[in-house]
Amino acid sequence: MTAGFGLIGIVLIGVLLVMQGTAPKSIDTSNLNASVVQVPVDLADGRTLGKADAPVTLDVWSDYQCPVCGQFAELVEPSLIRTYVTSGTLRIVNHDAAFQGQRSSSPFDESVEAAAGARCALDQDLYWQYNNLLFANQIGENQGAFNDARLRAIATKAGLDIAAWDACRTTGEQQAAVRAETAAAVKAGVNATPTMSINGQVVVGLRSAAQLGAMIEAAAAGDPVPSPS
Repeated sequence: MTAGFGLIGIVLIGVLLVMQGTAPKSIDTSNLNASVVQVPVDLADGRTLGKADAPVTLDVWSDYQCPVCGQFAELVEPSLIRTYVTSGTLRIVNHDAAFQGQRSSSPFDESVEAAAGARCALDQDLYWQYNNLLFANQIGENQGAFNDARLRAIATKAGLDIAAWDACRTTGEQQAAVRAETAAAVKAGVNATPTMSINGQVVVGLRSAAQLGAMIEAAAAGDPVPSPS
């Protein structure tokens, strides 16, 4: 019996050590990842990136906690920006679909608060910088990656005036706007992230830059946009 209790104690200590080793990762505010995404800020207009007269519009509904959205933002979108946005063919419009936080019992909805923080960054013309840093610093879903302290650290890294940014978030107006846009997305049939639309052709889930590029080029040529495979 003593040996049994000893074994249980060792297991418990091991669990505690594992927890101690992993828990800080989700709340670390001092070791943030830099974003590798290069955004042509001269083409940024709020949450829209690209020339107003671009023949193709890519609407993107995403959640900052969604890992597949992170893959799109970090691995696919940069190629689309380099190839189509800078050439004047494409404009990208971001929309909030803050779903992941609804699965948490915490009163602090990380999806909503991250999106609200991005909207407040918009007031300082730093929306895209903050947007990219959020995706670069995902750590699971509803695990503290976007708790208040970490959101503030990301805001600092993005170069925001923290006092003004905090004041914007405190009103609750941007959180309400995120929830309203999410509700509108659901009403329009968006129920997964990322969901995209290329001149009206809906794409759900991750696609490669080549696949999306073929659709963008068809739309730019005035041809029917092929359905995603």
